[in-house]
Amino acid sequence: MNVFDCILARHSVRKYDKRDVPNELIGKILEAAIHAPSAGNLQPWEFIVVKDEKIKKELAFAALRQDFIEKAPVVIVVCANIEKAEKYGERGKRLYCIQDTAAAIENMLLTATSLGLGTCWVGAFEEERMRDLLHIPPNLKIVALITVGFPVPYEKPSKTSRIPFENLTWVDGYGHGFEWIEKFGKEWKIKIRPLEEHIKKLKERL
Repeated sequence: MNVFDCILARHSVRKYDKRDVPNELIGKILEAAIHAPSAGNLQPWEFIVVKDEKIKKELAFAALRQDFIEKAPVVIVVCANIEKAEKYGERGKRLYCIQDTAAAIENMLLTATSLGLGTCWVGAFEEERMRDLLHIPPNLKIVALITVGFPVPYEKPSKTSRIPFENLTWVDGYGHGFEWIEKFGKEWKIKIRPLEEHIKKLKERL
């Protein structure tokens, strides 16, 4: 699966079968994460892999009682090490390390998709409750939970419709160049339509 196919195929999965996710696949997901870009190559991300049933239950409770978290075979808690970004001042601590970690998360989601796994990026949770549960030190900010598992056979892709990029893109300044972008967008849709149909057929088989 090439990168663009993978981007189109990725969707949030909240129903998993009971198969365990092999450690080598988890390793590939984490390996992809650490190759994300980061400010000054500081690589501020850190990860906690959770498989323990009791801990997953507590994580689901801390994540505003989102029960599917408990049922996922694996939950990866992704954190940003704020201390690593201190060299860039407040902007580094507030923004750069979060951007970097988000880039790592997207690498994880796409890699999981390419491996036939489903994921869901969860950002709603009580941070202090999770911090206490996992003994996370204060220099780490919890950015997200990523659930990982094999989608159940009847899981339907929940890919939502997207606002066309030509409605959101400007050239050389806000509000400029819409006609050029709109023309490009229409031409691109004609080219990409066969690819979308191919991906749709693949999803139906899965």
